[in-house]
Amino acid sequence: MKTKEFTAEESFALIDQVIQRAKNRFEENGFTFILWGGTIALCCFAQAYLMNTGREAQSWFPYLLLPLLSIYTMVYEAKKAKKHNPLNQISSRLWLFTGINIIVVSFGFWNELQNHLTPIILLLLGIATAVAGSFIRSKMLLFCGVILNLGAYAAFFIPWKQHPILMGIVALVTFLLPGLLLHYKHKKKDV
Repeated sequence: MKTKEFTAEESFALIDQVIQRAKNRFEENGFTFILWGGTIALCCFAQAYLMNTGREAQSWFPYLLLPLLSIYTMVYEAKKAKKHNPLNQISSRLWLFTGINIIVVSFGFWNELQNHLTPIILLLLGIATAVAGSFIRSKMLLFCGVILNLGAYAAFFIPWKQHPILMGIVALVTFLLPGLLLHYKHKKKDV
């Protein structure tokens, strides 16, 4: 196989092209962010409702949707991926490992973590979101990662029973709202 020697300018142009393709894929229509933001908020608000109506033992049931949503998202993203892009692969693995860790921590260690579960989940989401934003040079994603981290730190100072409300609001602000903005931007571009 013959390889071509690239000049510095050609190398930077190729790297920029890969980043731009990854950014375009992320910004395609915001569907994944709308789906996750809405579902996480729904689960959180459902948990808050169950906790405030005396059903604490069942309050974690809404979160059983999230592993199923993870599988759906993986299938959706795999079908959507058209070309091999190293940044897409890194981003997919970043979210896969973040999701696995959140599921393991949430369902495996909730009893040990109790009041600290929400901050840990928000920190993991914040780190993954900020790193993904850095990969594709998205200020919006980077900003959302910072908001997630601030939400995590705030959770240390509010009562545990208020954590679902906090997490639901943070999901609306950092996932659903950006997803809707991307969707609107995509629709406007297609007109």
